[in-house]
Amino acid sequence: MTQNKRIKVCLMVSSLGAGGAERSSAILSRMLEDSGYDVTIVSILDDIVYDYKGNLVNLELLTSSNKGLHKRWRKFVISRKLIRENKFDYIIDAAPRPWWFRQWFINTFVYQKTDTVFIVHSYNIGIYFPDNRFLGKLLYKDAYELIGVSKEAVCHFKEKYGLSKGSCIYNAFDRKRWDTMSEVNVETPSYPYILSYGRISEDSKNYSFLVESYAASRLPKQGVRLLILGDGPDKIKIQNLVKKLKIEDCVIFKGFSENPFPYVKKALYTTLTSNYEGFPMVLIESLAMGTPVVSVDCKSGPSEVIVTGENGILVPLNKEMAFTEALNKMIEDQAFYQKCKNGTISSVSKFEIENIIPQWQAILPFKK
Repeated sequence: MTQNKRIKVCLMVSSLGAGGAERSSAILSRMLEDSGYDVTIVSILDDIVYDYKGNLVNLELLTSSNKGLHKRWRKFVISRKLIRENKFDYIIDAAPRPWWFRQWFINTFVYQKTDTVFIVHSYNIGIYFPDNRFLGKLLYKDAYELIGVSKEAVCHFKEKYGLSKGSCIYNAFDRKRWDTMSEVNVETPSYPYILSYGRISEDSKNYSFLVESYAASRLPKQGVRLLILGDGPDKIKIQNLVKKLKIEDCVIFKGFSENPFPYVKKALYTTLTSNYEGFPMVLIESLAMGTPVVSVDCKSGPSEVIVTGENGILVPLNKEMAFTEALNKMIEDQAFYQKCKNGTISSVSKFEIENIIPQWQAILPFKK
């Protein structure tokens, strides 16, 4: 960016805490700041885990003495004042938007006439759109742009709501940063293991499918364990299922890790069994570490990343027997496994920052 005046961007997030969308927002802040943008991050919650760049405005801390409706109103007031005084060139709203009226109020009275880009991080568009088609069109009629993190997600919301706007920009990653993080000295298991990591929530991540598929596979008898990194509302439920299946010695639970890369790098392969996604960074992170993947073909993202036999295996959604056989094949067919492993790193080069930032620069050009 050669202009003397830096383009001012306000990035609205629910938080920078644990989660794929939150991690992607943190990466976006670093990517934009490093590319010459003047970035301000407004976080609704006081949950800051991932490294970011730019000026952080923590609404939860600023309203810590308020409660209930008064707290919410104070957050609206602070946000409105911030946007008015800073005269941002663009707003990027990366937060969930489950309540259409509240979001309409924010669009109208907080964002006002500032060019606003709305990000849709999930195929489960109920997090971002009301069910009603008319209200959905009303909510985003003045959007500067709508960005989906996968092609399938963009097609989904454009078709459902009859929207003309909608572009796909994949989540980016910083290879050098991830390589450095993977070299951090962490006590990783000495035994062979496959990996799953993320929020343990049955509704979205379907960990029971993973555990049942693993229990039915030949991996436990071959000494290959399942390592689960993460926490969430259904962790105890999944632990109880492990006990019921009598595989407690084979399934290892570890809590959430801000840096999963040392575990990813040493895993035989990573698994993903979600009911839905947006663009699962678990797959990108694994492949970037040279670790193949076995994933269900959920909506959306996996089919835009995985090519069976080249960097992993893509299994039809909810086909437990097929998923179990995929787990076995990656362990027992060494020629197939090695071919997948050899194709991992090159398969995600298109998602590196240097290939994604030009797409954001095209969306957020300099204003005369």
